[in-house]
Amino acid sequence: MRIVFVIGTSTGGVGTHVKALARDLGAAGHEIGVIGPAATDEHFGFSLLPGVRFAVLELGTGIGPADAALIRRQRGLLRSFDAQIVHAHGFRAGLITQLTLRTLRSRPRFVLSLHNRASGQGLRGKVETRVETMLARGADLVLGASTDLVERAQELGARDARFVPAAAPEVTPVSAEAAAATRAQLASTYGFDEGAVIVLAVGRVAPQKNYPMLVRGLGRLGDTTGSTNPTRTADAARTGQDASRTKQDAGDPALVVLIAGAADETVLREVRAQYAELSAASAIPPLHFLGARSDVAELAAAADIYVLTSVWEARALVLQEALISGKAIVATATGGSTELVGDAGVLVPDDDDRAFAAAVAELAGDPARCAELGARARARGAELPGEREVAEELAGIYTELVSAQVG
Repeated sequence: MRIVFVIGTSTGGVGTHVKALARDLGAAGHEIGVIGPAATDEHFGFSLLPGVRFAVLELGTGIGPADAALIRRQRGLLRSFDAQIVHAHGFRAGLITQLTLRTLRSRPRFVLSLHNRASGQGLRGKVETRVETMLARGADLVLGASTDLVERAQELGARDARFVPAAAPEVTPVSAEAAAATRAQLASTYGFDEGAVIVLAVGRVAPQKNYPMLVRGLGRLGDTTGSTNPTRTADAARTGQDASRTKQDAGDPALVVLIAGAADETVLREVRAQYAELSAASAIPPLHFLGARSDVAELAAAADIYVLTSVWEARALVLQEALISGKAIVATATGGSTELVGDAGVLVPDDDDRAFAAAVAELAGDPARCAELGARARARGAELPGEREVAEELAGIYTELVSAQVG
């Protein structure tokens, strides 16, 4: 089959998912094209995949007069690809693709994957709902990365909506020696004891990840448990920089929180200021921002507890990786996270810093409970579909759509 993927700006899960699909479907003998921004190609390397043709379409994020030029360019690209299936990922890519397909006399089958929910309020929310409705009703098939997205598409009038997961990349096992070395390096770099309980969050410092809730939870930890030792330096509290542990009470395990991921600088400044204000008023666990990292597997192996505080996630790849790695998990019960984690972790209500603090405190003081949840997570992770399985499922769906069109 001749399949074209359309993707907008991405540095995370959506781009990872589309790259895996392009790679695996191309390896299976299908003709694959990818259309998207140059920066997305630079980040994921679509144009470097064997047998994959990449074409630049600078989709951007806002709706405006420039969209007419995008539609004209995409129309020419789709004609050159002679696609049988056009599979757009996300609202922006879906909107431009649907408008483009309306201009074609003979159009391919249109598949839309939803990876996020619309979250606008007021006038913006009304506009987003109109776009959602148009896309749901205009696509031949809507795929949701979580069941709530499928249900939303059905509510808006989709003729066919199904759940297809975005699978996590294969997780390379990390040896105990490598994990210990990573722990030692982190302790040395950020000034905490190697015996500390490491709480790890992985994800871009952006509004969706709700790190302010994490910080509020840290502020409550002193009230919920006596097992943590939230010592910090006065200088760090005054300047708003990452805090470093200065001492550790005998028999009282320290707790340190690490956040790995690129940052929206405005959001990062706000979270740092929030942390500085709380830590100036009372002793709370140290918090360090690691920035974008290429050693996430090693970080996860070195950590004791994995946390995800997002206001919403469809099927977070980092959460899947934590399951596969066998981590004790504390996550907000939103979107697809509930069905993904099940009883293999501790789920807390969205934006509930009190429940979050209680869950982290419990695990920090109970290694046996951590080990139990880690074992459950590993078993759950072993059941998750891999990237090749998802690609094969999609190939079957594409064949079904093309056959129906021919019939």
